[in-house]
Amino acid sequence: MKVCSVPVEKLPKNVCLQTDFFAIPLQDAVRQEDVVWIERNDAEKDFSYKHLITYAVFQSFDGKIACYPRHGSEKRLRGLYSCGIGGHIDECDKAPSLKETVENGLRRELFEELKNYDGSKVKLSYLGLISEKESEVGLVHLGAVYLAKCDKGYLPVAAEETKGLEWKSFDELRLVKKELWSDLALKFLEKN
Repeated sequence: MKVCSVPVEKLPKNVCLQTDFFAIPLQDAVRQEDVVWIERNDAEKDFSYKHLITYAVFQSFDGKIACYPRHGSEKRLRGLYSCGIGGHIDECDKAPSLKETVENGLRRELFEELKNYDGSKVKLSYLGLISEKESEVGLVHLGAVYLAKCDKGYLPVAAEETKGLEWKSFDELRLVKKELWSDLALKFLEKN
C-alpha cells in the first residue's frame, strides 16, 4: 500500500527542524506537486520523507476530549494514550487537490476507527501541522491536525483500533501519559 509523502527537503525548514505545533495552512507547508506516493513499509524507514497523517482531536459538546490507549498497528506508540484519531493517507484517497486528498483520508480513517461515525454530527476544522523529531515515529510523519467538534447528544463509539476510548477534561488529560503529538495538539487547543 502506498502512502502520501513529501520529501523533507521540500518542507519549510522550521517545520522540519523543530518539534512543535504549527498553526499554518496545509498548502503553505506542503505543495501538491511535491507529494509522492511511497510503499508504506519503505516510508516508515526512510528519513528523507515525511508521510502525512490525519489526526482528528474529538471534542464533546461540553468540552471533553476523546482519548484512548494505543494498541494498534504502530508498536512504537503502544502503552501511551492518544487524543488523535486518524492515520495514513492512502493512494485510494487521492483527489485533484491536496486538501481533498487529506480530507478523503481523514473521513476514511474516521469510518474505520469509530463504529458510529456520523459526519453530519461533527464539525471538522483544520488547525495546523504537528512535526516532531524526538522519536523514530516523528522523524517520518507529519500530522495534519483537525478539531472534530461533536454536536450535543452525539459521541462516537470506539472500534477495534480505538478500543478503550474515554472522554476526559483537560485537567484529567494532564494526568495521563500521552504520545507527544497529543501533548502538542492539546497545548495548542488550550491556548486557542
